[in-house]
Amino acid sequence: MGTVPARRGQSPSVRAARPADSRAIGALASRAWRAAYADVLAPDVLDSMNPLEQAADWHAYLSDLPPADRLWVIGPPDDVWGFARTGPCADADAPPGAGEVHGLYLEPARIGTGLGHALFAHAVADLETRHGVVCVWHFAANEQAGRFYERAGFALDGAGRPSSFGVVEVRRSRARP
Repeated sequence: MGTVPARRGQSPSVRAARPADSRAIGALASRAWRAAYADVLAPDVLDSMNPLEQAADWHAYLSDLPPADRLWVIGPPDDVWGFARTGPCADADAPPGAGEVHGLYLEPARIGTGLGHALFAHAVADLETRHGVVCVWHFAANEQAGRFYERAGFALDGAGRPSSFGVVEVRRSRARP
């Protein structure tokens, strides 16, 4: 896809999300899920994504952010074009002390512009300062995500599980260089 420019004089950058970003994150989450998972999840799952409920959930999360978690956003200072949530990996079979990118979402019109790569690289670099291994789960049927994570050096590690949405998820991991 082509580049969608920032407003004049505003370059996109990665920063820590704030509770004030919750509404934008909730709306973006709903749009991103509908675009990314249209061929993966049942339509009723996607139709149930409510941006206002998402915003309330994100506001509650950001207002009481667990100390080991991070929520990063990318965009100009007053906008959210993507977000990544990170924290410890809770998987019993993961290496002790592993970190995880719990989610990575980008405004659908901005996919292919390099913003997702920049956001993911920032989130992973931050995790690698605190964890020796970083993991990420994605729906097995989401081949675009699989290719993205593979290009970033994340390999399938043999773990898989059924998701609460009725589709299989697979885990990829990468040891700190």
